[in-house]
Amino acid sequence: MNRSHDAQQFWDALRAAHPRRTRFALEHLLQVFRQVFPHRHGDTDSRSVLANLLGELEQSGAIRLPSKANRRAYDHSERTPLPKHVNRSDRPSQPNQLKVVWRPELTFASDFGSSWQAELLAVQEWLRNGGTAATFVALRERSVEIFGDEKRLDSLLGSQLFAPGRLTLELLRCYLPSVPIYVVSALRGDESRPLLVVENHTTFDTLCRWNEKYLHYSAVAFGAGAAFIAACQSLRTHLAASGCSGQLLYFGDLDPKGIWIPSRASQESGITVQPDEALYSLLLAKGRKCRVSANQPIPCEPGLLDWLPAALRQETGRHFSTGRRLPQELVSLPDLLRQAF
Repeated sequence: MNRSHDAQQFWDALRAAHPRRTRFALEHLLQVFRQVFPHRHGDTDSRSVLANLLGELEQSGAIRLPSKANRRAYDHSERTPLPKHVNRSDRPSQPNQLKVVWRPELTFASDFGSSWQAELLAVQEWLRNGGTAATFVALRERSVEIFGDEKRLDSLLGSQLFAPGRLTLELLRCYLPSVPIYVVSALRGDESRPLLVVENHTTFDTLCRWNEKYLHYSAVAFGAGAAFIAACQSLRTHLAASGCSGQLLYFGDLDPKGIWIPSRASQESGITVQPDEALYSLLLAKGRKCRVSANQPIPCEPGLLDWLPAALRQETGRHFSTGRRLPQELVSLPDLLRQAF
């Protein structure tokens, strides 16, 4: 059975958080669920969603759930019962597995041990079967070819697998397609102002509404996650337009991928993409006050935090070390209305 994208994303995060476990307690399942799906925090149906994900993982052979007849094996404190423990069943039973001999392009794979092994083995098989000479195609076309899931590579961008010296789009012979970037301009006399790119659609809408009244930016653009890397070039005409100072600012999630996207966009396009320090400072301030789920430390490659303003790096690093990511949706319209820019 093929897993849904959500089930695969949850399973990957669970394995990454507890790579040596063969038995996961309910607290582990809930922690990872909140980390992967923070937008479901407080939802009345969140336990039902988690139960469905666990059912998918059992049907695909990843885990083994306790018998439904064993009521004591389930937590009935809320409407939807959840298992107190699940057992991992996707590992071979042989205690001594043969050591994988990695291709020269993937020698770094031995650094990961068992984590990410399924993904790296899929890449190794693709390379062995002619991938090194494959025609360059769009990222999602390559993703479905290697993993059978068109969104799998999207979810890996910015992870440890794509740190310097590891996987690259060039090695996988694929590219991020360039798509038109949606820009909402806000004209105001002759004063020059920066252009802001926002990673996610909810915060993009919020900042457009705020900027329509306060005209802080010459325009607000929707980055659409990693699509911004290829689309960044198309902003040159907007940066050169009357009323724009030519400065390109960015605001996204405070997690490794959210920082990697603008950093990579800057490298690829040759356009300097700078963090909007005021918005990131506001996001960190909200992170101090709001409850944000924490889990295992979030790996962050050396140098990635350098893209942020120096004053924000240490605090951001502390969040990552305690397993906390800050979604930009923490910054709402009332927060912006109270902020003096």
